[in-house]
Amino acid sequence: MIKPVALAPAEAITYWKTKVPVSSGEFKRMGDEARSRAFAVSSLARADQVATMQAAIGKAIEDGETFNDFKKRVADVAKEATLRPWQLANIYRTNIQSAYMSGRYSQMKRAATSRPYWRYVAVGDERSRLDHLALHGKVYPHDHEFWNTFYPPNGFACRCSVQTLSEFQMRKRGLKVEKDMPDIVHATHPTTGEPLPPVRPKPDAGFSTNVGKEWHAGLTASELKDESQLVSTGVRTTMCRTPVEFTVHKGDACKLPLHELGDRHVLPVVDADILSEGLASEQYAKAFLNEFGLPDVDGSILHTLPCGHPLVISKHLFLDKKTGKWKVKGFGHEQYLKLLARTIKRPFEVWKVPSMLAGKPAHVLRMLRVFAGEDGKAGGFAIFNLVNGRKWSGVASFTPNIGNKTIMLESLERQREGILLYRES
Repeated sequence: MIKPVALAPAEAITYWKTKVPVSSGEFKRMGDEARSRAFAVSSLARADQVATMQAAIGKAIEDGETFNDFKKRVADVAKEATLRPWQLANIYRTNIQSAYMSGRYSQMKRAATSRPYWRYVAVGDERSRLDHLALHGKVYPHDHEFWNTFYPPNGFACRCSVQTLSEFQMRKRGLKVEKDMPDIVHATHPTTGEPLPPVRPKPDAGFSTNVGKEWHAGLTASELKDESQLVSTGVRTTMCRTPVEFTVHKGDACKLPLHELGDRHVLPVVDADILSEGLASEQYAKAFLNEFGLPDVDGSILHTLPCGHPLVISKHLFLDKKTGKWKVKGFGHEQYLKLLARTIKRPFEVWKVPSMLAGKPAHVLRMLRVFAGEDGKAGGFAIFNLVNGRKWSGVASFTPNIGNKTIMLESLERQREGILLYRES
């Protein structure tokens, strides 16, 4: 009997919604990162069949539907493709588990500072594979290479999971932290305690990657190489898609003049918030990621903007996707990366700006924020543009001692155009 799955975390739902249906042939030609964003069923030849199957799995993930609900939803496709019950069960369980574990990866990475150890957990019944039983109970740091290969699922219908542990829990249980990748393992059965045959664990073919990590890497926006190609359409008309609580001023009901902002809308900055010049690229990236609670550069989370749009936060924001090299210093404002992070985390406003990218219409979400020095006077700002959900550009500055507040705010005012999706209350 296949039990209904528990309602998945929001990250799992987002993971599934970003999947693109492809043919099995296309899927086989893809790399690991691309596969993390694709959905295929080897037994289905037609695109409409794949799309129907994908939608049914999405419904099961979102609503916690049972396997029987899923079977009814895809009955016509299953009949056309002569899919057997065990094949449907495989499709149902494997894809739901992948989505759930991807969502869990986001959650566990967010908690990695307080719960830095991850423990592999196998079910331990008669259906558990020997390779998976051999890994049961092994504990590795959350950022160990082990999880790049052995993060569940590790095969079709794999039911393994991962448990997070704190330092206190490790000491209390007397657990050992593994350092090396598993070689030949002499383990005991987690339920019976009987010795298991020695085995060198390995995932099934096609399951040797971390579904959560690969998905995050593939979804992370990369820096726009040539910002001159991104231009506003020049339409200065503004619209409000969010309740405006400020007093209506002449000229524009959506825009309270920035020089009239109350203190609660201007974030304070202290000396430690401005990074030193000449740091290594990794240090700048780490400072940015720390603002989102990520303890190191290998972490990632799915952050939801106030307007509801998901944005993956990871080091891949600052890596060249082709070469894998750092591009932090290409940003040009690396000293102010903490301010840029805070603008993404807590924007004052989010605008949908009519734009063109390389001559084609572009979907641009623009976040902006004003910052003040220790004297409380506005002296800096940051702008983050998310372009088509796949590229980003940004600018940040903090020069409170120059006395250019008026010029700075006038420049920022010109960035407030399009449709106002969100304003801090």
